[in-house]
Amino acid sequence: MADEDYVIGKYVKVYSEILGEERTILVRLPGGYDESEKRYPVFYLLDGEHESLFANAVSSIEFPRDGRNALSMILVAVVNTDRSRDMFPVKVDRLPTSGGASSFLKFMADELKPFVDRSYRTAQYDILFGASNSGLFVVYTLLERPDAFDAYIASSPMIGWCGDFIFELAERRFSESGSLDRFLYVTYGLPDSSHVTSFVPEFAKIIESRAPDDFKWELKFVEEGGHVPYTSIYDGLNALMDRERATLVR
Repeated sequence: MADEDYVIGKYVKVYSEILGEERTILVRLPGGYDESEKRYPVFYLLDGEHESLFANAVSSIEFPRDGRNALSMILVAVVNTDRSRDMFPVKVDRLPTSGGASSFLKFMADELKPFVDRSYRTAQYDILFGASNSGLFVVYTLLERPDAFDAYIASSPMIGWCGDFIFELAERRFSESGSLDRFLYVTYGLPDSSHVTSFVPEFAKIIESRAPDDFKWELKFVEEGGHVPYTSIYDGLNALMDRERATLVR
């Protein structure tokens, strides 16, 4: 045991016809996966190349709640190739490759999720997490294609990069949806980017005034939490567990 490595994830290669490139994911299976026949929810983590973020996600999922209940999930972290291209739904002048979020969303929903469902015992319940610019992608995905995931967690989403676009998309989505049985958790802190602090409250107002009754959401401000509060994943999962305990705790 002393000379063995402790491995918390496995790298897997996935080729995307939509993006025209090979993508890397990092997968962690829940304890007891090989000895059981259970099916598990999937937690999709953006910016998967950041080792500290992946470790944070592992800890946030597996740390016991209520003194006893840990969550049993398959963790899939998606490693970036061109973050600006994939996370931004519109072209931003300062970021020459930006504006490809629609294609990345198609990859996530139509290629990666089916691959994961084929490869692992999934429960057909999926959570998407992103922070900062990838938090913007989480918000965009909810508004553009809400059926892609069941729950969305966005930490310090940088809505201000394209505030008018997101607000118009939100107005249209919430006005047109007679039903939107999804969950959204948004968190941010101080100090934080003005792309967050000046735009998230306005986004919250649109939700409050427009969202259908079955759309569940929570906004948490973390005093001195800074940009992307460290507890974002843990807090988001706690909020989600209040709604989906039977699905998440097994």
